[in-house]
Amino acid sequence: MFILLKHRNLLLLLTVMAVTFSACSSVNNDVESISEEDLTMAAEVVATSLADDESGLISSMYDAVSTVDNSSITYGNDVAFKSTDPFTNGRGTERNFVHEYDSVTGIHSISFERTVNSGRIDRSFSLDQEIIYTDIDGNFVAQPKEYWDTIESIDFKSTKTGYSDGIYRDHEFTKIDTMLTSGLHSSNSVVTLNGVHRGFGNAEGSLPDSSTTSRDYDIFIKYENVTLNKDTLEANGALENAVSGTLTYSIVMNKTINGEADNTVLEGTIDLETDGTALLKFKGLTQFFRIALSDGELRERPSQRRGN
Repeated sequence: MFILLKHRNLLLLLTVMAVTFSACSSVNNDVESISEEDLTMAAEVVATSLADDESGLISSMYDAVSTVDNSSITYGNDVAFKSTDPFTNGRGTERNFVHEYDSVTGIHSISFERTVNSGRIDRSFSLDQEIIYTDIDGNFVAQPKEYWDTIESIDFKSTKTGYSDGIYRDHEFTKIDTMLTSGLHSSNSVVTLNGVHRGFGNAEGSLPDSSTTSRDYDIFIKYENVTLNKDTLEANGALENAVSGTLTYSIVMNKTINGEADNTVLEGTIDLETDGTALLKFKGLTQFFRIALSDGELRERPSQRRGN
């Protein structure tokens, strides 16, 4: 119960932070005046916030259902699905790995650096995590690698800071994830995830006319009862093809025009489609983007038609 209350308190804190940010910014949230450039850059920001290769939410989901010990974090076939080969999924390897366990709080504290240079992406970031593994009776699991089959829930917190230069976009970022994962025990067929993601930094992306533009951004994503199908996961080994549910988001983007800050707010939903993509929708607009959860590619762009 203590773990769950602590998790809910942090969710509340991050929600307040997001509301405060929006309230304190001079923003344009009139959907009729939102430009196609703003929509494209919003999609770029969401893509960086979600994609596995971009150290986004999907990457954090992999980390959340990983196992750890004093030497490494593991993504094996028995635990968390994909290879650590940077040429197969861009995850890379860890350097300066540090792990500590507090038996009183149950917290596994982890820090490391991760760098990827795969030809497709140049990425480097530092990461700090706190993970609490509990069994079906609510007891802490001190050795998750050895006793993975006993784990029922994982309380996960992560902060990543770094940069990513890729074939679709470049960005500098800080990303904060808080996630409670339950239903991991073998007696359950579906894993449930609840949490929030907050990211801020600068993103540079390509527009449809092949020009580039950039925005400073602050994004807040919330999700409840997102599910992960164990059978689907076991069949194809990719979390992004097994996760489903709807996320809500709010983005504040900033650009400077003639020396003055111009802020834009966009809100909407993100549907995780179980085909490795997410459908990004904007509140009050009919435009949408389809985003690949693996690498953040914008696979489908919107028409020019506006909603009511």
